[in-house]
Amino acid sequence: MTVGPGFSEDGHPRLDLHGAYIRRTTLRRAHLARANLAGADCRGANFSNSNLSGADLTGANLAQALLIGADLGGANLTRADIRGADLTGAVNLTVTQVQSAIVDRTTKLPEALAEQLLLLQSIPIQTR
Repeated sequence: MTVGPGFSEDGHPRLDLHGAYIRRTTLRRAHLARANLAGADCRGANFSNSNLSGADLTGANLAQALLIGADLGGANLTRADIRGADLTGAVNLTVTQVQSAIVDRTTKLPEALAEQLLLLQSIPIQTR
């Protein structure tokens, strides 16, 4: 098994798209686990039903992106812009992840998570 820069713990190559310009790109059902998308411009991209578990989305622009049903378990959303993004049905998304991102009233979150955030009264949100 190969482990090191560019490889994940399971020995598979780690996709490096940091800083990439992938606006309005369709990446539905993509396997992007542990991918580096830090600082990428993903505005309006479609990541529906994709595996983004463990991905680095630090500072990525995901405004208006579709992340419907995406697996975001362990993804780093620090300073990621998810204003207007649709995360309904996203799985393994936590309150902490959302709180570390840039959100607004147009960000659509999974219903249970939206309810938790409303209870915390930490950010304005919208659900479907």
